[in-house]
Amino acid sequence: MKKTLLILAPLSMLALAACNKTETPAEGEAGTETATAAPIAMPPAITASGTYRCADNTILYVDFLGANEAADIRVGDKAAAAVRVTAAAPVAPAADAAAPAAPAEAAPAGPLKSADGESSLSGSGKQINVKLAGKGAQTCKS
Repeated sequence: MKKTLLILAPLSMLALAACNKTETPAEGEAGTETATAAPIAMPPAITASGTYRCADNTILYVDFLGANEAADIRVGDKAAAAVRVTAAAPVAPAADAAAPAAPAEAAPAGPLKSADGESSLSGSGKQINVKLAGKGAQTCKS
């Protein structure tokens, strides 16, 4: 019994090894796919985080992203679903405009707004002004 198992085990492994049907691209083909791929833009990094208490005793957890270009707001719990508020897209000046272009690193002006327009955030640091969907505008302090 043991002899037949010892003989059958290598034969079954040999049969399975012969069934390897992986398709690997040739060396020349692999380089063309990576060369034509568009560059990937990384999402903005979290630059600051804060916990804020608002006038109605609501606790907000805010993560500021990038150069104040976006923020994630969580209400009541850090694990709650985040509302992403972003800065308005800058308007490109006309080609014949005489005004110099603003530097790319400049922080956007104005409040950050959500995609649906119901939530907004302005300020940073110790005090922020926030308007959430279904609630009025209020000031929150850290």
